[in-house]
Amino acid sequence: MWAVESDSMRLLALLLCLLSASVLQAASLVVVDVGEGQALFLQQGEEALLIDTGHAGQASHLLQRLRAHGVSRLHALVLTHLHPDHASGYFRLREAFPEAPVMESGHPLPEAVSPDMVRWVRDGLQRDPHRRLLKQGDVLSWGELRIEVLWPQGFANNNLNLHSLVLQVTAGDRRVVIMGDAPSTVGRRLLNQDRFVSDIDILVVGHHGAADSGDEAVLRHLRPRYSLISVNADNIRGYPSAQTLQRLHKYSDTVLRTDIEGELCFSLAPQTRLRMTCP
Repeated sequence: MWAVESDSMRLLALLLCLLSASVLQAASLVVVDVGEGQALFLQQGEEALLIDTGHAGQASHLLQRLRAHGVSRLHALVLTHLHPDHASGYFRLREAFPEAPVMESGHPLPEAVSPDMVRWVRDGLQRDPHRRLLKQGDVLSWGELRIEVLWPQGFANNNLNLHSLVLQVTAGDRRVVIMGDAPSTVGRRLLNQDRFVSDIDILVVGHHGAADSGDEAVLRHLRPRYSLISVNADNIRGYPSAQTLQRLHKYSDTVLRTDIEGELCFSLAPQTRLRMTCP
């Protein structure tokens, strides 16, 4: 009898251990506090998919935060667009992860594009043997994650924000929308194209909460449980705008900002209560 009980207890302990391991290995989202700019990553185990790098001066900090979260491999680097506050850490990240695929829209830009850093990153990407181009309708599958490229549909002009990648991430029953620096006009077009899911878990707000982000009709449709803004304190551009914050608070359960809360971390484990997991 004791042997039966002991075997049962061992089986129960094994099941609990496996359950704990599956929870620990569940995908997570981390929005790194990189001050002026944006860098976030999706993580599964020791591997991460990094979306944007922040500006070049934050590259060492970003690498330190990846290590702190146990990331040793980069599944891919995705650049939403080439503005320096999103992409100028490319060179340092490429040194740290030389074999990782790098993905971007391939937005054609004039030779004399400014600032210089945009041109330098563009030229570096064009020489990168691991570069891959993304467009509307592309889907990346990675473990339990499905990452759909919602935008850009094509290229109309040289406006980088207008052609920023917009991504929709699915992890089980979790839904995350990452707007890059896309303005409200892009959000409305995607809404009209019926590309957004509704009642999402997390919205990474476009363009650092600027006045041209957070369209009311889009937010009414998305109704995010959490809206996350990557922004630096007391910045010269006045981000986030009071009007955008008002709309976000109206349609979101919770609005969080890196300049106030610091790093923002969420487990995307399905069928669990969604909450901040940063220490």
